[in-house]
Amino acid sequence: MIKSVITLLFAFGTIAVFAQAQTNISGHINGEISSKSIVADTIFFTHGPLDDKYYTNGLASSPLKANHYIIDNNLPYPQMYKIYFASDKNILVWRKGLYFVDATTTSIQTNYLADNCSLVNGITAGEYQNRFIPFATKGVPYDCKSEYLSDLFYNNDYKVDSLLLKYVPQNRSSYVALWLLAGRFSSFGQSALRQQTLVEFSAEIKSGRLWKTLDEDFKNSKIKENETFPQIDLKTLDLIATKLVLPKAKYTLIDFWFARCRPCLDTIPALKKLYAGYQHKGFEIVSISVDETVNVPIWQRRVKEHGLTWPQYLEENNFRINELGIKSFPTFILLNSDGKVIWKDFDLDDLDVFLKKNM
Repeated sequence: MIKSVITLLFAFGTIAVFAQAQTNISGHINGEISSKSIVADTIFFTHGPLDDKYYTNGLASSPLKANHYIIDNNLPYPQMYKIYFASDKNILVWRKGLYFVDATTTSIQTNYLADNCSLVNGITAGEYQNRFIPFATKGVPYDCKSEYLSDLFYNNDYKVDSLLLKYVPQNRSSYVALWLLAGRFSSFGQSALRQQTLVEFSAEIKSGRLWKTLDEDFKNSKIKENETFPQIDLKTLDLIATKLVLPKAKYTLIDFWFARCRPCLDTIPALKKLYAGYQHKGFEIVSISVDETVNVPIWQRRVKEHGLTWPQYLEENNFRINELGIKSFPTFILLNSDGKVIWKDFDLDDLDVFLKKNM
Protein backbone atom coordinates (compact mmCIF):
# COMPACT_ATOMS: atom_id res chain seq x y z
CA MET A 1 0.00 0.00 0.00
CA ILE A 2 2.83 2.43 0.91
CA LYS A 3 4.58 1.78 -2.41
CA SER A 4 1.35 2.37 -4.32
CA VAL A 5 0.72 5.66 -2.52
CA ILE A 6 4.28 6.88 -3.23
CA THR A 7 3.90 5.86 -6.87
CA LEU A 8 0.59 7.71 -6.99
CA LEU A 9 2.14 10.91 -5.61
CA PHE A 10 4.97 10.82 -8.17
CA ALA A 11 2.49 10.22 -10.96
CA PHE A 12 0.31 13.03 -9.76
CA GLY A 13 3.31 15.34 -9.57
CA THR A 14 4.00 14.64 -13.24
CA ILE A 15 0.41 15.46 -14.12
CA ALA A 16 0.52 18.69 -12.11
CA VAL A 17 3.76 19.90 -13.75
CA PHE A 18 2.33 19.14 -17.19
CA ALA A 19 -0.86 21.01 -16.30
CA GLN A 20 1.07 24.17 -15.48
CA ALA A 21 2.10 24.41 -19.10
CA GLN A 22 -1.42 23.82 -20.35
CA THR A 23 -4.73 25.61 -20.43
CA ASN A 24 -8.08 23.88 -20.63
CA ILE A 25 -8.69 24.70 -24.26
CA SER A 26 -11.73 22.44 -24.49
CA GLY A 27 -13.46 24.19 -21.56
CA HIS A 28 -14.72 20.97 -20.06
CA ILE A 29 -13.69 18.17 -17.71
CA ASN A 30 -13.78 14.49 -18.52
CA GLY A 31 -14.93 12.57 -15.47
CA GLU A 32 -14.64 8.90 -14.67
CA ILE A 33 -15.88 6.77 -11.77
CA SER A 34 -13.66 3.91 -10.64
CA SER A 35 -14.06 0.93 -8.27
CA LYS A 36 -17.74 0.39 -9.07
CA SER A 37 -19.72 -0.21 -12.24
CA ILE A 38 -22.40 2.44 -12.75
CA VAL A 39 -24.87 2.22 -15.61
CA ALA A 40 -26.63 5.53 -15.00
CA ASP A 41 -26.63 8.14 -12.24
CA THR A 42 -26.01 11.87 -11.77
CA ILE A 43 -22.95 13.46 -10.18
CA PHE A 44 -23.29 16.76 -8.29
CA PHE A 45 -20.51 19.16 -7.33
CA THR A 46 -21.43 20.88 -4.09
CA HIS A 47 -19.99 23.61 -1.87
CA GLY A 48 -20.48 21.41 1.17
CA PRO A 49 -20.70 23.51 4.35
CA LEU A 50 -19.31 26.66 2.70
CA ASP A 51 -21.42 29.66 1.75
CA ASP A 52 -22.38 30.11 -1.91
CA LYS A 53 -20.87 33.62 -1.90
CA TYR A 54 -17.34 32.18 -2.01
CA TYR A 55 -18.06 30.65 -5.42
CA THR A 56 -18.76 31.97 -8.91
CA ASN A 57 -19.43 30.21 -12.22
CA GLY A 58 -19.12 26.96 -10.36
CA LEU A 59 -19.43 23.38 -11.45
CA ALA A 60 -22.95 22.02 -11.19
CA SER A 61 -24.03 18.52 -12.15
CA SER A 62 -23.79 16.08 -15.00
CA PRO A 63 -25.52 12.87 -16.11
CA LEU A 64 -23.35 9.85 -15.46
CA LYS A 65 -23.45 7.02 -18.01
CA ALA A 66 -21.31 3.90 -18.03
CA ASN A 67 -18.99 5.41 -15.40
CA HIS A 68 -18.28 8.56 -17.44
CA TYR A 69 -19.47 12.17 -17.59
CA ILE A 70 -18.46 15.52 -19.06
CA ILE A 71 -18.92 18.81 -17.24
CA ASP A 72 -18.17 22.40 -18.31
CA ASN A 73 -15.19 24.14 -16.73
CA ASN A 74 -15.30 27.93 -16.86
CA LEU A 75 -13.81 28.64 -13.44
CA PRO A 76 -12.35 32.14 -13.05
CA TYR A 77 -10.27 31.08 -10.02
CA PRO A 78 -9.50 27.77 -8.24
CA GLN A 79 -12.43 26.36 -6.29
CA MET A 80 -12.94 23.54 -3.80
CA TYR A 81 -15.79 21.07 -4.07
CA LYS A 82 -17.28 17.98 -2.57
CA ILE A 83 -19.42 15.59 -4.59
CA TYR A 84 -22.42 13.35 -4.19
CA PHE A 85 -24.50 11.18 -6.47
CA ALA A 86 -28.25 11.17 -7.00
CA SER A 87 -28.19 7.62 -5.64
CA ASP A 88 -26.75 8.97 -2.36
CA LYS A 89 -30.05 10.68 -1.51
CA ASN A 90 -31.19 9.91 2.04
CA ILE A 91 -27.84 8.22 2.66
CA LEU A 92 -25.17 10.94 2.38
CA VAL A 93 -25.31 14.73 2.29
CA TRP A 94 -21.99 14.77 0.48
CA ARG A 95 -18.95 12.54 0.18
CA LYS A 96 -15.75 13.09 2.11
CA GLY A 97 -13.15 13.75 -0.58
CA LEU A 98 -11.96 17.26 -1.49
CA TYR A 99 -11.83 18.28 -5.16
CA PHE A 100 -9.60 21.26 -6.00
CA VAL A 101 -10.53 22.34 -9.52
CA ASP A 102 -9.12 25.22 -11.58
CA ALA A 103 -8.92 26.37 -15.20
CA THR A 104 -6.17 23.82 -15.92
CA THR A 105 -8.28 20.87 -14.79
CA THR A 106 -9.28 18.55 -17.63
CA SER A 107 -9.91 15.26 -15.85
CA ILE A 108 -11.34 13.92 -12.59
CA GLN A 109 -11.28 10.30 -11.53
CA THR A 110 -13.57 9.57 -8.57
CA ASN A 111 -12.97 6.47 -6.51
CA TYR A 112 -16.52 5.47 -5.60
CA LEU A 113 -15.47 3.32 -2.64
CA ALA A 114 -12.64 5.51 -1.28
CA ASP A 115 -13.43 9.21 -1.69
CA ASN A 116 -9.99 10.46 -0.65
CA CYS A 117 -8.31 8.33 -3.33
CA SER A 118 -9.97 10.32 -6.10
CA LEU A 119 -7.66 12.09 -8.59
CA VAL A 120 -7.98 15.58 -10.04
CA ASN A 121 -5.43 16.96 -12.48
CA GLY A 122 -4.45 20.62 -12.63
CA ILE A 123 -2.20 23.03 -10.75
CA THR A 124 -4.26 23.44 -7.56
CA ALA A 125 -4.97 19.76 -7.14
CA GLY A 126 -1.28 19.09 -7.73
CA GLU A 127 -0.37 21.41 -4.87
CA TYR A 128 -2.84 19.65 -2.58
CA GLN A 129 -1.42 16.21 -3.37
CA ASN A 130 2.28 16.97 -3.67
CA ARG A 131 2.83 19.82 -1.24
CA PHE A 132 0.01 20.16 1.26
CA ILE A 133 -0.62 16.49 2.10
CA PRO A 134 3.07 15.76 2.82
CA PHE A 135 3.19 18.94 4.94
CA ALA A 136 0.04 18.00 6.88
CA THR A 137 1.18 14.43 7.43
CA LYS A 138 4.75 15.51 8.30
CA GLY A 139 6.20 13.61 5.38
CA VAL A 140 4.80 10.24 6.45
CA PRO A 141 3.37 8.36 3.42
CA TYR A 142 -0.36 9.04 3.38
CA ASP A 143 -2.81 6.21 2.86
CA CYS A 144 -5.60 7.78 0.84
CA LYS A 145 -8.06 5.21 2.19
CA SER A 146 -7.62 6.80 5.61
CA GLU A 147 -10.16 9.45 6.55
CA TYR A 148 -7.53 11.46 8.45
CA LEU A 149 -7.54 14.50 6.18
CA SER A 150 -11.29 14.41 5.59
CA ASP A 151 -11.93 14.56 9.32
CA LEU A 152 -9.07 16.90 10.19
CA PHE A 153 -10.65 20.11 8.96
CA TYR A 154 -13.95 19.45 10.72
CA ASN A 155 -12.12 19.11 14.03
CA ASN A 156 -12.15 22.23 16.20
CA ASP A 157 -8.66 21.50 17.55
CA TYR A 158 -6.49 24.65 17.47
CA LYS A 159 -3.64 22.49 16.09
CA VAL A 160 -5.40 22.48 12.72
CA ASP A 161 -5.26 26.27 12.57
CA SER A 162 -1.63 26.16 13.69
CA LEU A 163 -0.92 23.86 10.75
CA LEU A 164 -2.40 26.35 8.27
CA LEU A 165 -0.55 29.25 9.92
CA LYS A 166 2.75 27.38 9.39
CA TYR A 167 1.90 26.40 5.81
CA VAL A 168 0.81 29.75 4.39
CA PRO A 169 4.05 31.76 4.92
CA GLN A 170 5.80 29.11 2.83
CA ASN A 171 2.98 29.07 0.23
CA ARG A 172 1.54 32.57 0.19
CA SER A 173 -0.31 32.13 -3.09
CA SER A 174 -1.98 28.88 -2.07
CA TYR A 175 -5.64 28.56 -2.96
CA VAL A 176 -5.59 25.19 -1.19
CA ALA A 177 -4.82 26.88 2.13
CA LEU A 178 -7.24 29.73 1.45
CA TRP A 179 -10.13 27.34 0.80
CA LEU A 180 -9.30 25.28 3.88
CA LEU A 181 -9.23 28.47 5.92
CA ALA A 182 -12.64 29.40 4.50
CA GLY A 183 -13.88 25.99 5.59
CA ARG A 184 -12.50 26.49 9.10
CA PHE A 185 -14.20 29.89 9.33
CA SER A 186 -17.48 28.52 8.01
CA SER A 187 -17.50 25.76 10.63
CA PHE A 188 -16.04 27.53 13.65
CA GLY A 189 -16.01 31.29 13.04
CA GLN A 190 -13.27 33.80 13.79
CA SER A 191 -10.23 33.09 15.92
CA ALA A 192 -6.96 34.91 16.44
CA LEU A 193 -5.03 32.13 14.66
CA ARG A 194 -7.36 32.16 11.66
CA GLN A 195 -7.23 35.95 11.50
CA GLN A 196 -3.43 35.85 11.54
CA THR A 197 -3.36 33.23 8.78
CA LEU A 198 -5.61 35.34 6.56
CA VAL A 199 -3.13 38.21 6.69
CA GLU A 200 -0.22 36.01 5.55
CA PHE A 201 -1.42 35.51 1.96
CA SER A 202 0.24 37.18 -1.02
CA ALA A 203 -0.91 40.45 -2.58
CA GLU A 204 -2.06 38.47 -5.61
CA ILE A 205 -4.36 36.28 -3.50
CA LYS A 206 -5.60 39.31 -1.55
CA SER A 207 -6.72 40.96 -4.79
CA GLY A 208 -9.03 38.04 -5.59
CA ARG A 209 -12.71 37.54 -4.88
CA LEU A 210 -12.32 34.66 -2.43
CA TRP A 211 -9.86 36.41 -0.11
CA LYS A 212 -11.84 39.66 -0.16
CA THR A 213 -15.09 37.86 0.67
CA LEU A 214 -13.48 35.92 3.50
CA ASP A 215 -11.79 39.05 4.85
CA GLU A 216 -15.15 40.83 4.96
CA ASP A 217 -16.66 37.91 6.85
CA PHE A 218 -13.86 38.02 9.40
CA LYS A 219 -14.42 41.75 9.91
CA ASN A 220 -18.17 41.25 10.36
CA SER A 221 -17.84 38.39 12.88
CA LYS A 222 -20.01 38.96 15.93
CA ILE A 223 -17.90 36.82 18.25
CA LYS A 224 -14.19 37.65 18.17
CA GLU A 225 -11.36 36.65 20.41
CA ASN A 226 -10.20 39.47 22.68
CA GLU A 227 -13.48 41.36 22.21
CA THR A 228 -16.58 41.56 24.41
CA PHE A 229 -19.16 38.83 23.96
CA PRO A 230 -22.29 40.39 22.39
CA GLN A 231 -25.41 40.99 24.45
CA ILE A 232 -28.25 39.11 22.79
CA ASP A 233 -32.00 38.69 23.23
CA LEU A 234 -32.95 35.32 24.68
CA LYS A 235 -35.63 33.53 26.68
CA THR A 236 -35.43 31.99 30.12
CA LEU A 237 -36.30 28.39 30.95
CA ASP A 238 -39.84 29.65 31.60
CA LEU A 239 -39.87 31.30 28.14
CA ILE A 240 -39.75 34.84 29.46
CA ALA A 241 -37.98 37.28 27.13
CA THR A 242 -34.73 38.61 28.56
CA LYS A 243 -31.25 39.82 27.72
CA LEU A 244 -28.20 37.66 28.24
CA VAL A 245 -26.89 38.34 31.73
CA LEU A 246 -23.36 37.18 32.42
CA PRO A 247 -22.64 36.08 35.99
CA LYS A 248 -19.92 37.77 38.00
CA ALA A 249 -17.10 35.28 37.70
CA LYS A 250 -13.41 35.01 36.95
CA TYR A 251 -14.23 32.77 33.99
CA THR A 252 -17.56 32.03 32.31
CA LEU A 253 -18.10 29.19 29.86
CA ILE A 254 -20.71 29.85 27.16
CA ASP A 255 -22.17 26.53 26.00
CA PHE A 256 -24.21 26.46 22.77
CA TRP A 257 -26.28 23.29 22.39
CA PHE A 258 -29.73 21.88 21.57
CA ALA A 259 -31.90 19.16 23.04
CA ARG A 260 -31.58 16.55 20.27
CA CYS A 261 -27.82 16.99 19.85
CA ARG A 262 -26.23 13.71 20.95
CA PRO A 263 -22.67 15.11 21.21
CA CYS A 264 -24.11 17.95 23.33
CA LEU A 265 -25.83 15.53 25.68
CA ASP A 266 -22.67 13.47 25.92
CA THR A 267 -20.77 16.48 27.34
CA ILE A 268 -23.23 17.06 30.20
CA PRO A 269 -21.43 14.80 32.74
CA ALA A 270 -18.14 16.63 32.06
CA LEU A 271 -19.85 20.02 32.36
CA LYS A 272 -21.36 19.03 35.70
CA LYS A 273 -18.00 17.82 36.94
CA LEU A 274 -16.30 21.08 35.95
CA TYR A 275 -19.05 23.12 37.57
CA ALA A 276 -18.83 21.15 40.83
CA GLY A 277 -15.06 21.39 40.87
CA TYR A 278 -14.53 25.06 40.03
CA GLN A 279 -17.77 26.97 40.68
CA HIS A 280 -16.71 27.87 44.22
CA LYS A 281 -13.44 29.29 42.83
CA GLY A 282 -15.14 31.70 40.45
CA PHE A 283 -16.09 29.56 37.44
CA GLU A 284 -19.57 29.77 35.91
CA ILE A 285 -21.41 28.23 32.99
CA VAL A 286 -24.14 29.75 30.82
CA SER A 287 -25.92 27.38 28.43
CA ILE A 288 -27.75 28.70 25.37
CA SER A 289 -30.07 26.31 23.55
CA VAL A 290 -30.84 26.91 19.88
CA ASP A 291 -33.85 24.60 19.73
CA GLU A 292 -36.69 25.03 17.28
CA THR A 293 -40.10 25.88 18.72
CA VAL A 294 -41.39 22.33 18.35
CA ASN A 295 -38.51 21.02 20.48
CA VAL A 296 -38.67 23.60 23.27
CA PRO A 297 -40.57 21.22 25.63
CA ILE A 298 -37.84 18.63 25.06
CA TRP A 299 -35.20 21.23 25.94
CA GLN A 300 -37.01 22.12 29.14
CA ARG A 301 -37.30 18.44 30.03
CA ARG A 302 -33.61 17.80 29.32
CA VAL A 303 -32.57 20.58 31.70
CA LYS A 304 -34.63 19.09 34.53
CA GLU A 305 -33.73 15.46 33.78
CA HIS A 306 -30.02 16.20 33.88
CA GLY A 307 -30.21 18.53 36.87
CA LEU A 308 -28.55 21.48 35.16
CA THR A 309 -28.33 24.13 37.86
CA TRP A 310 -26.46 26.89 36.03
CA PRO A 311 -28.28 29.57 33.95
CA GLN A 312 -30.20 28.17 30.96
CA TYR A 313 -31.27 30.33 28.04
CA LEU A 314 -33.10 29.71 24.78
CA GLU A 315 -32.35 31.23 21.39
CA GLU A 316 -35.48 29.94 19.73
CA ASN A 317 -35.14 28.72 16.14
CA ASN A 318 -31.44 29.52 15.96
CA PHE A 319 -31.84 32.81 14.07
CA ARG A 320 -29.58 34.89 16.26
CA ILE A 321 -27.01 32.14 16.53
CA ASN A 322 -26.73 32.04 12.74
CA GLU A 323 -25.82 35.72 12.92
CA LEU A 324 -23.22 34.91 15.55
CA GLY A 325 -21.65 32.31 13.28
CA ILE A 326 -22.26 29.29 15.53
CA LYS A 327 -22.67 26.34 13.18
CA SER A 328 -21.39 23.34 15.11
CA PHE A 329 -22.68 21.95 18.39
CA PRO A 330 -21.72 21.88 21.12
CA THR A 331 -19.64 25.06 20.83
CA PHE A 332 -17.75 26.30 23.87
CA ILE A 333 -16.51 29.88 24.36
CA LEU A 334 -14.60 31.06 27.43
CA LEU A 335 -14.99 34.60 28.74
CA ASN A 336 -12.94 36.45 31.33
CA SER A 337 -14.28 38.57 34.19
CA ASP A 338 -14.81 41.50 31.79
CA GLY A 339 -16.97 39.41 29.46
CA LYS A 340 -14.29 39.29 26.76
CA VAL A 341 -13.76 36.21 24.63
CA ILE A 342 -10.39 34.74 25.59
CA TRP A 343 -10.68 31.24 24.10
CA LYS A 344 -12.58 29.41 21.38
CA ASP A 345 -12.24 25.98 19.78
CA PHE A 346 -11.40 23.74 22.72
CA ASP A 347 -12.77 20.63 24.34
CA LEU A 348 -13.65 20.18 28.01
CA ASP A 349 -10.47 18.26 28.81
CA ASP A 350 -8.49 21.28 27.60
CA LEU A 351 -10.67 23.52 29.74
CA ASP A 352 -10.07 21.38 32.82
CA VAL A 353 -6.31 21.74 32.38
CA PHE A 354 -6.70 25.50 31.93
CA LEU A 355 -8.83 25.90 35.06
CA LYS A 356 -6.44 23.82 37.16
CA LYS A 357 -3.60 26.09 36.09
CA ASN A 358 -5.39 29.42 36.39
CA MET A 359 -7.66 28.93 39.38
